[in-house]
Amino acid sequence: MVKWVRLSKNQYFGFFAPGLIFFALQELPYMAMLSIPLKSNPLMEMQDKSAVLNTIEKVLGVSCIVIMLFLVRSNGKWFSLSTKKEIVFFSVAMIAIIGYFIGWIFYYNGFQSLPLILCSLVALPPIYYAFIGLWRENYVLTVLSGMFFLVHILNVWNNLK
Repeated sequence: MVKWVRLSKNQYFGFFAPGLIFFALQELPYMAMLSIPLKSNPLMEMQDKSAVLNTIEKVLGVSCIVIMLFLVRSNGKWFSLSTKKEIVFFSVAMIAIIGYFIGWIFYYNGFQSLPLILCSLVALPPIYYAFIGLWRENYVLTVLSGMFFLVHILNVWNNLK
């Protein structure tokens, strides 16, 4: 982990390199979509019904990634599972990403109901990022992820209903 500029007593503008791996994990299903054609793909074909919701969703989603990568704790380590709290938060994040992958398996196999999409493909990425934030004690990421969770679900539900 690199620390460039102190922002507050405990936070730095820096770089959390494992964050790139965490982001890439979340993007894997979209990368796979490039080589696995789907007969039906409601997520990629949906039309945005609200420019405001869509903009807020995109800003919050990108903000989560930027904050995860560039806001680091002064006493943060590259990778740590040394406390029970860290183990629990990291484990929940990994459970969320595994649930997300399971949702994508169903989606790729033609099970594309709105509840499946909302519960696994839409809700789990913000939960994943929130628990990465809790694990890293990056509470800005956790709060942004909570906001992203609400707007992401609302926007996709509005677009697919």
